Amino acid sequence: MIKRIMTYRVAAAAFAVPALFAAPAAADPVRGAIVQLEQKLGTNTSLTLQVGHNSRDYRRGYQLNQWGQSQRVVSGLRQDALQACRRAVAKQAYHIGYRDVDFDDDRRVRQTGAHDFRVVLDDVEFEARRRDRERDVTCTIRRGHVVNIQGIPAASHPGNAHRRY
Repeated sequence: MIKRIMTYRVAAAAFAVPALFAAPAAADPVRGAIVQLEQKLGTNTSLTLQVGHNSRDYRRGYQLNQWGQSQRVVSGLRQDALQACRRAVAKQAYHIGYRDVDFDDDRRVRQTGAHDFRVVLDDVEFEARRRDRERDVTCTIRRGHVVNIQGIPAASHPGNAHRRY
């Protein structure tokens, strides 16, 4: 009578050893590729081994955007971009000759790069001495600094821009 030396567990381990060495070498951590190796052990049994990860962490607040930033980081950057845009618009409007600038809550902040944003402020009210004007203003922010502002109306009397009412 011949004794059975190998059990199914030992056979599975014997088949898995080459896969354990080959799979990490074939996995690509940069692209997040997953390597899957399958080995048939018997008529109804097989061994499947997956190595690698796709770097998705679905815990709240830890999902990353395309620039590798969490939602919490993006939220802070968006608020900073919005405040920088409002400050720059108010400052430039004051230098043009407007007395006050009123911002509504209508705004759109879109991230265009790792630290770059495009802010659209809808219905910004510029108050001059005689009349008010409403315009949509667009700001481009790079690394926390406003590099472009579009949509501020010109002063009604450009010769009097140096005066303060």
